[in-house]
Amino acid sequence: MMARPYYMVVALLLLAEFTRFGEGTPNPGFMVRITGKGLEYARQYGVATLKNDLSTIKLPDLSGSYGIGWLGSVNYVFSGMRIHHFLLRNSQLSLHPRQGIKASLSNNHVSVSGNWKVKKSFITLHGTFDLSVDGMSILVSLNLDKDQSGRPTVSVTHCHNSIGHVSIEISGHISWILNLFHERIENNVKNILEQKICKMVKESAASRLEPYLRTLPVTSMIDQIAGIDYRLVGAPQVTFQGLDTPFKGEFFGRNWNSSVPFDAPPITLPQKNDHMIYFAVSEYVFNTASRVYHQAGQMKFTIQNKHIPLDFPIQLHTSSFWAIIPQLARLYPNMELELETSPESAPFLTFTPGNVTFMPVMDIQAFVLDEDLWPKSAGRKPLFQIRASTNISITINVNSSRITGSLTTGSELKLELKHSNIGFFNVNLMESIFNYYALHIVYPSLNAKLEEGIPLPLPRDTYLNSLEFQIHKNFVFLGANVDVD
Repeated sequence: MMARPYYMVVALLLLAEFTRFGEGTPNPGFMVRITGKGLEYARQYGVATLKNDLSTIKLPDLSGSYGIGWLGSVNYVFSGMRIHHFLLRNSQLSLHPRQGIKASLSNNHVSVSGNWKVKKSFITLHGTFDLSVDGMSILVSLNLDKDQSGRPTVSVTHCHNSIGHVSIEISGHISWILNLFHERIENNVKNILEQKICKMVKESAASRLEPYLRTLPVTSMIDQIAGIDYRLVGAPQVTFQGLDTPFKGEFFGRNWNSSVPFDAPPITLPQKNDHMIYFAVSEYVFNTASRVYHQAGQMKFTIQNKHIPLDFPIQLHTSSFWAIIPQLARLYPNMELELETSPESAPFLTFTPGNVTFMPVMDIQAFVLDEDLWPKSAGRKPLFQIRASTNISITINVNSSRITGSLTTGSELKLELKHSNIGFFNVNLMESIFNYYALHIVYPSLNAKLEEGIPLPLPRDTYLNSLEFQIHKNFVFLGANVDVD
């Protein structure tokens, strides 16, 4: 039961902000940092897991013969040996830049029990024994890297263990005979444990930790349009401040994928250590998302008369625009209108301390509808085209596994007439109408998409709590503690 949290935490330890990139390595869009609190969390669970694993070591039977003075050669067998108590006293995780992570355990104690049997000619005697191992120390070095798929990897590059003292207590008939050669038994058990411990540590890393790291998502599909690339852009690095790993953090189209024509800005993380883990999400992540959805046409909205509340005084009807565009009602009396809105280009978010804003420039095209008059044009005739610009703020929110957002209207739409097939008219008179349409139709649609959010790159069954959230230049900064199911 203790294994899952430990391996989850070690996986998180491999996901940390990468501050020193090699030549040619791009800036990450997503960065994570682990702190001393995270290391302490890993150490506690690691000790519990290691205790459970080492307690499962199977000790082979020991057999042989030993010459005992006048008795001559005595055959012995020590069997059924099992570890029934493992005490790990002192443990420490330490960071070694350009080397990796070192875990050390010292002054540990192991209790072993089993059965003994002695045979001399036709006489066979048996009993039980208890063996104590004291002063056991283990030193393990882990190397962090990434594979070709962009996932983090971990390997045991060095393991050393030593045992200070082994003592045995033997019970049963003529146990004094066995006490005569207890050193041989003690040395045999000592040698076996020294061989078994490092072997088990390496097997545990390969069979538990490495597969768990592979649950870290390399790509995460958001919807039918887009996914997000969470490959590592560099190998995990160890610094004196923590464990650092860079993620690409780039949105891509599920049915196409083209190179992004802009780079992620550099990120300088605050020196904070109140939480176990810190995430930095660059504005690059959000802007690549905007690019993908814009290319897929997902930012184009069609506003029809059925979307307008009946009690709103200006319907999408030529007669409703009589006072604003008189010629419209004369040219096309009693006909419905339709508006198509889309950004001129993908709107990019700008992160400044405490604020997230974007200033979209929208094309608004108006059409008059009549399927009988214009069947070859889908029943639409273009009327005019307006450029609309505004300044919108975005509220960023974070929950236990996702980053979400919502729009907060800033300045009102400012309109400019780009083209007209019905002559000149004063677009300033239309601003309140189009602001209403944006507020009640366009913005709610955008908010629905923002509420779906961006998933954080977490291993399975991993959630965040005690969240701290800040907006800095170029990135969102999130501090959290770790929770698991």
